[in-house]
Amino acid sequence: MIEIVNVSRDWAIGKRGQLLIHIPADLRYFRQTTAGKVCIMGSTTLESFPRMAPLKGRVNIVLIDDARKIRPESLAALEADRAAGGSTELFYVRSPEEALEAVRDYPKDDVFVIGGASIYRLFLPYCDTCLVTHNDYPSDGADTFYPDLAASGEWQLTEEGEPQEYEGTTFRFCRYERILP
Repeated sequence: MIEIVNVSRDWAIGKRGQLLIHIPADLRYFRQTTAGKVCIMGSTTLESFPRMAPLKGRVNIVLIDDARKIRPESLAALEADRAAGGSTELFYVRSPEEALEAVRDYPKDDVFVIGGASIYRLFLPYCDTCLVTHNDYPSDGADTFYPDLAASGEWQLTEEGEPQEYEGTTFRFCRYERILP
């Protein structure tokens, strides 16, 4: 499995349930990388999408701890996509084990963990690769962080893209590979 995330210098990823910054090139990278793939997420991540719609053209696996978190808006968006001939799928699971069972038959490089923070932490032990967009956006007041892969000793930076800029924020696409089992 692969985790995909956008982090600031200190590995911050969010503040009050929102991303710290929306970088169009990073959002494009996310869409292109996960298109046609499987995305594992938490219910809060699904609710953060426009109209609470599952990601189009992907298998969306949403980890919930309570069936009351199933949003009718998400189901309505799924039905609208299917009615339009879309290939979007949406499954709810109650545990990490159920999620792992749900993705068992997919190639590991087709399964992406996309957040939020608790979902990243739950599934990081099962991942061999992390696609990290590093940015230098100020993380003042951030309350949600991704594990610092560079300091963990378990991960190695294997690819580091050229720096790019968006509205004064420098960012680069990086790849980390697990070096310790």
